[in-house]
Amino acid sequence: MFDHWEKILDFVKACVKITLIWVFSTILTIVLDSCGIRAENLLLIYLVGVLISILATGSLAWSLCAAVVFTFTFNYLFTEPKLTFHMDDLNYVISSVIFVAVAAIVATLVVKLQKQMQIANKKTEITAKLNEIGSGFLNLSGYQQIKDYSEASLANLIGKRVTVLLKEDESKEFSNSMAEWCYRQSIPCGHGECQFPDDNGLYIPIRNREKTYGVIIFDCAGWTLNEEEKIYVDTVISQITLVIERELLSREKEESRIQMERERLKSTLLRSISHDLRTPLTGISASAGFLLDNLGIMDDATIKSMLQDICTDSEWLSSMVENLLNMTRIQEGRLDINKKKEVLDDIVSSAVRLVSKRIGNHTLRTHTPEDIILFPVDGRLFIQVLVNLLDNAFRHSGSGTTVTLNVVREGDGLVFTVSDNGVGLSQDKINKIFDNFFTTAYEKGDKQRGVGLGLTICKAIVEAQGGTITAYNGSQGGAVFEIRMPLEDKKHE
Repeated sequence: MFDHWEKILDFVKACVKITLIWVFSTILTIVLDSCGIRAENLLLIYLVGVLISILATGSLAWSLCAAVVFTFTFNYLFTEPKLTFHMDDLNYVISSVIFVAVAAIVATLVVKLQKQMQIANKKTEITAKLNEIGSGFLNLSGYQQIKDYSEASLANLIGKRVTVLLKEDESKEFSNSMAEWCYRQSIPCGHGECQFPDDNGLYIPIRNREKTYGVIIFDCAGWTLNEEEKIYVDTVISQITLVIERELLSREKEESRIQMERERLKSTLLRSISHDLRTPLTGISASAGFLLDNLGIMDDATIKSMLQDICTDSEWLSSMVENLLNMTRIQEGRLDINKKKEVLDDIVSSAVRLVSKRIGNHTLRTHTPEDIILFPVDGRLFIQVLVNLLDNAFRHSGSGTTVTLNVVREGDGLVFTVSDNGVGLSQDKINKIFDNFFTTAYEKGDKQRGVGLGLTICKAIVEAQGGTITAYNGSQGGAVFEIRMPLEDKKHE
């Protein structure tokens, strides 16, 4: 019904245009005739009118109709006898026939030219759209982005609803059985095709010479793709396959990088463990053997000192093994966080008690708020964080330094700082200090042994509990490690 009224409207518009051109041409011809212009020349005015009619309507039929009307008008008004359709002069008859013939030829050529221009303009427009679509594909990453952009691009290009299905996992089938068949067979099917031609959807595989990546579904109810549109669709499909191949290549590179990083980490870990386990074990073995051989002749002070060394090395081994186990759990996603309300003073005192034997010639100071504060935290893991930070300060700040554990309340959170008055951190260390296996070990001998996992674990534990940890140098010198923890567990409210 809509198309019917649209055709009527187009007809009325064409009639109005031809009528206006006819009226204007006739008035102009009458004026020129009154000025004494010959009738043969006046006929050219109507020829121009025919040309204008061609341009105005873009229709050969309307142009021929205008030529006939203009010819009869010229005959009626300007040939002898005037105001009749009779022609006494054979020249006027010949002129009229030539006029209609020329008008027909010109109209045919102009209409063809207009159609070619329309085709050229459409191709230019489509080419611009295809170039724009191709540029858009360059910035995509991930199958979902590729799918959404492909659907929008094809819908804009064709003017119909389009569904794009991409298969990331070969083991999973499409919910649409026709799409699955098209994907498996790698041939078009559905509306207008040899396979399942009665279906309302047209299914086209997204493929190259080697592999099929997905299926494009066109809603073809009352419509079908023409040959030109199929070419455009094939062009877009080639772009889709290229961006999917790029995505797969990027994933392969990332997996390769991750695998190489894992191998590097394993190598570094084994190398570090081989040193850091051997050193304290050698000390324990040597001290225990010496005690066993000389137990009866050694004084109590020497025995106590050697037993103290054994205890220190044993505690270090225990701490290192615990860090290694937690690092493994973190990397495998198996680190369980059991948060509950803990008393701040209990957390701090537990951490201080565990590091008390490692203080040596250092001074440890603690400052906490006077009021009782409860905050949500996995107490066991957070104590380990504080122990790692304090132990790190003792080992790396230099001999005889003062290490301070300070806790203050700021807004809706707690700020923990572990600082020392040592030499501080260089800028390159600050940037890498939380990386796996980063350590300053062996720079100052075995006293600073470590596989470089403590700070990495601190960061992982703190962030897993909704906090943040940063490292910087204090205004008065020395290194500062700052932890910010929320007072409320927003994730579990």
